[in-house]
Amino acid sequence: MVQAAVSFVDVCLFGIGLYIFKRLIDSWRHSPLPPGPAGWPVIGNLFQVPFEKTWEALAALGKTYGHISSLSSLGKCYVVLNSSEAISGVLEKQSSKCSSRPHSTMASELVGFNNGILFMDDNDRFRQYRKLFNHSFGNRDITAALNPTEEEETRKFLCSVLQKPEDLVDHICICSPSVAIVLKTIYGYTVQEGRDPFIELARKLVTIVSLVEAPGAFLLNVIPALRYIPKWLPGMRFLKDAKKHNQFLADSILKPHRYVLDQMAAGTAIPSFSSTLLDGGVSREEEEALMSTSMSVFVVSAIHAFFLAMVLFPEVQTKAQAELDEVVGCRRLPSINDRDFLPYVNAVCQEVLRWHSITPIAMPHVATENIYYDGFLIPKGSWIIGNAWAVLHDESTYPDPSVFRPERFLGESPQPPPQKVCFGFGRRYVLRSHLAEESLFITVAMSLAVLAISKEVVDGVQVTPKADVTSGLVSHPKPFRCQITARSLAAEALLRG
Repeated sequence: MVQAAVSFVDVCLFGIGLYIFKRLIDSWRHSPLPPGPAGWPVIGNLFQVPFEKTWEALAALGKTYGHISSLSSLGKCYVVLNSSEAISGVLEKQSSKCSSRPHSTMASELVGFNNGILFMDDNDRFRQYRKLFNHSFGNRDITAALNPTEEEETRKFLCSVLQKPEDLVDHICICSPSVAIVLKTIYGYTVQEGRDPFIELARKLVTIVSLVEAPGAFLLNVIPALRYIPKWLPGMRFLKDAKKHNQFLADSILKPHRYVLDQMAAGTAIPSFSSTLLDGGVSREEEEALMSTSMSVFVVSAIHAFFLAMVLFPEVQTKAQAELDEVVGCRRLPSINDRDFLPYVNAVCQEVLRWHSITPIAMPHVATENIYYDGFLIPKGSWIIGNAWAVLHDESTYPDPSVFRPERFLGESPQPPPQKVCFGFGRRYVLRSHLAEESLFITVAMSLAVLAISKEVVDGVQVTPKADVTSGLVSHPKPFRCQITARSLAAEALLRG
């Protein structure tokens, strides 16, 4: 009798649980899409978001519809996350459902970026690539061995700047310390003076990535069948461009890799990420992974934005230089070892990353299953866009966001650091961020120690440059003119030392 009663209670509890579960499922199924602007029949919002500075238009959606909104285009759903809370709630806390990349016909199929870690789905191969990254860039202990290289490459860069300050943009592009450090670390390659061929490869590669992944840049990604239209028809130039980009990509991967193999065969290879792995013996698949991983570590320097900020906000430069003079003095150049003793210079570096978003719209993720957040449904197959620019320029988090103010990261109530936004989200967080941060710090610290950066003077009048940036996946400050001299003869002597 007791056993029957228990069985009846179990059945009742099971039934109640099943009913509640069904109601939850039904409510989820009927969860609305995130709000967004009304679109046209069939094409949706296809022509409602501008290609120029798309991040600003998407941020405006956040002000109208909230921190999560949606757009549609030819039946495809695009979900925009405009706040750190929404990005955390979706891309981090539910990363298992949205760590893959949406399929890009232009970038992946035609240009060939599908083997690169930036474009890869969250699968076994992706995890293999992450393991390769961890091998050399996983933490500060590993990257500490690169500090002498970082300091030496920065010294070379600043010597070039002082020699021809009017060519600042070219110096940043041609002898950027960050790219030189990556080439030395990955391939054991020392950058040549002048226009180095590998630097040119890296520079053009970044341009191609930015071009082919610019939000909305190619209707081909929405209508893949366009790839089969004859190339000679009007508007089909992108097919010819894709073929050229594909050949260049192959060269940018194979040439540095072949350099390492040739150096190893000659017994003259400098120990590097590539030579260490190849010396241990790798399979063909691992070799391909090595080449693609190496390709992916080329990063865009934030130094251009730093110089622009120093021109526009001279009081920041004065304060940072005062800290350097007090802590480091004038008998030597600053080093990575000084980082913990230079809080204001560190704050300048953080503000560079916040003030100018190098990748204002992070590469999109795709929902591999239905995602529910804040009462809304993000359907399986949706593209999920984290708007890094919107987060880093949110007035409620960063008051006066257009003002370059390092003090916001100091004091008893510092504002949130920008690194977790500008280096990617969830499982896509950039593992090489330690290297990028250290490279930025030493370049900023050494630049402030030896340079005086100011507005250009024309006919006795200071000219204030405009703080404008380029569009695309990767954004740079537009070219500007400024005046750069040595802070003193002693500072110049230290640099040329």
